[in-house]
Amino acid sequence: MIKCDKSCALPLGVPVPDSGTFPEGVPGSLVVLPTNKTMSNNQPIANIFDNKPMLNINSFQMSCQSKTNPTVISASASATAAAMGVKMFVPAPCIPAVPSPWGSGSLSCKLCGFSLVTMDSTLTCTMGGTIKIINSSAQNTKVN
Repeated sequence: MIKCDKSCALPLGVPVPDSGTFPEGVPGSLVVLPTNKTMSNNQPIANIFDNKPMLNINSFQMSCQSKTNPTVISASASATAAAMGVKMFVPAPCIPAVPSPWGSGSLSCKLCGFSLVTMDSTLTCTMGGTIKIINSSAQNTKVN
């Protein structure tokens, strides 16, 4: 399971007063294809390049609350204007934008020449979120 710190449990496109704090969104799944042919607990093991949006990293099924997401900025500005200056927030659909590989992969353990993803690994979304592993079927597998 993975989680983005900018995912929120608000309905899409519905303006709400901008309190700055919103309910957390639900975790998503890291999808690892069995192309590397290496398994742990009958699940494929991820390397740092298992980071492709909408292939390995799906939408978090909830809303993006990042204040740097252009869709959030635009919709929130329009809603604030319509509310006569009352600061409003409008969440946008979560569409992961992760152009770089997972950070903090294993320094000593590699798969197909690339570091393994570990529980300490993170991905940075260009919309301002940080995606991290919160639960893994391989978390009892020792990786140094």
